[in-house]
Amino acid sequence: MKRLQDKLNAFITITEEQALATAVQLDADLKNGKDRGPLHGIPIVHKDLYDTAGIPTTEGSEFFRSRIPTEDATVVKKLKAAGAVMLAKTNMNELAAGLTGTNMAFGDARNPWNTERSAGGSSSGTAAAIAAGCCLAGTGSDTGGSIRHPAGWCGVVGIRPTYGLVSLAGVFPRAYSLDCGGPLGRTVGDVALMLNAMVGYDPAYQHSVRAPVDDYCAELDSGVRGLRLGVVDNYTFRDIDDEVADAVRAAVDALAALGAEVKTVRIPWMGGSLDYSPLFSILLYEFNQIMAEHGAAERRNMFGPIVQANLAKGETISREAYEKALTERPRRISEVKRVFAEVDALITPTMAMVAPPLTADAKTFERGFQFTIPTSFVGLPSLSVPCGFSQGGMPIGLLITANDFQEALLLRIAAAYEAATQFYKNLPPVHCEQTV
Repeated sequence: MKRLQDKLNAFITITEEQALATAVQLDADLKNGKDRGPLHGIPIVHKDLYDTAGIPTTEGSEFFRSRIPTEDATVVKKLKAAGAVMLAKTNMNELAAGLTGTNMAFGDARNPWNTERSAGGSSSGTAAAIAAGCCLAGTGSDTGGSIRHPAGWCGVVGIRPTYGLVSLAGVFPRAYSLDCGGPLGRTVGDVALMLNAMVGYDPAYQHSVRAPVDDYCAELDSGVRGLRLGVVDNYTFRDIDDEVADAVRAAVDALAALGAEVKTVRIPWMGGSLDYSPLFSILLYEFNQIMAEHGAAERRNMFGPIVQANLAKGETISREAYEKALTERPRRISEVKRVFAEVDALITPTMAMVAPPLTADAKTFERGFQFTIPTSFVGLPSLSVPCGFSQGGMPIGLLITANDFQEALLLRIAAAYEAATQFYKNLPPVHCEQTV
């Protein structure tokens, strides 16, 4: 990990002593007949906005560099109880703002497939660490795509669950109405194991939902025969790079060959001129309220350019505009959900292009929003799985979206596709098994 850190800057804090102590305890547990389950002894990492007792939790910001929580986040507690071993707190876009993987306070996270390119954001370090073989899985958070962006660009699997399914108690918020916590992993099975440990109603989290908790591993081998998959007219293949389009078409063909029924569906909002302004009105208004509670206005110069721009834009959004955006959501939710009478899941790219250089301009990165923001706005579960590589060797992600609480279905579809294509077996140039 330390050797790879010099190349990738995936970590903010490496928790070596704690990891060794945990491993010793877990070994003793096994000797005493206490097996905590399939995550017993499995190395993981946490995005550095999940509170960890006695360990700095910086939110990727100079503003919180010295912050040391006294209690673990609920998800951290759950994964500890399941036997997972935390190796590190991972790098991220400051305060989870942006998809660039850049960070003024702690340095930019780098993509293991090409260290001059973005690892995505905001859960950049988690995705980079998994892709480089430093750990099996890790935690992320997703407001507008912050699990799925880096999963797609780093060639790993990441799922944004249904809103409220995973507790965010003890996780620094970006926007209360939109935030979701979820796992990333090298394979679909790894993500399913993590999700099993992470879900569940939590009275400490006001947005937690009471929902039946599935065994997300139970249907991984069930295949896709008979499932109906939707390609969205004037959306799935709109405004994307040719290499991405080719990879997604090949993925659709592979799923059809496995027995899925693929059909074209229409969702007027997605197929029309997408308007992101309602989501950003909600996100930036809530972000400003959150940061005002921490006195951010008086110390704005401590933040990087993305956060400063967010704060400035958020100040221009009125309460009326915010409430109008909130009222827009039910209409869009209803419109998107109607399609699930026709199909079981939707297929799009994760991103319109492969990871750009870290030095790319904002307009280039903004192309990454078009497939993740709509699902964030309507709160549906969505999963990114690797579906190929560009000619330059950069990963391409396939995004699968389903109705509320259909995480098991998403994982089932992704597992069937993964087993047929096995893109996860490709290793990046910067990897613990290859780097000298």
